[in-house]
Amino acid sequence: MVQKRDKAMQTRTVRDVAAILHVSAATVYALCAQRKLAHIRVGAGRGTIRIRQEDLDAFIAGATVQPGEPTAPRPPPAALKHIKL
Repeated sequence: MVQKRDKAMQTRTVRDVAAILHVSAATVYALCAQRKLAHIRVGAGRGTIRIRQEDLDAFIAGATVQPGEPTAPRPPPAALKHIKL
């Protein structure tokens, strides 16, 4: 008998997530390292990263910009000490 996998327990690889988001695998690794994208490490040592579908859905929902939201503030210009104006 084949068991159905629970939808909440479906996981994706870094490559799968990168393809879904249309970004590089390095970007997905960076999101995981910055703790912006929840993930699971499977295996010994550093292990392999797996991302649950529900965590990916939550990340996408949180990153979605709504039409009525104000734009992000611009950072102040950097003070360039080596240039005299």
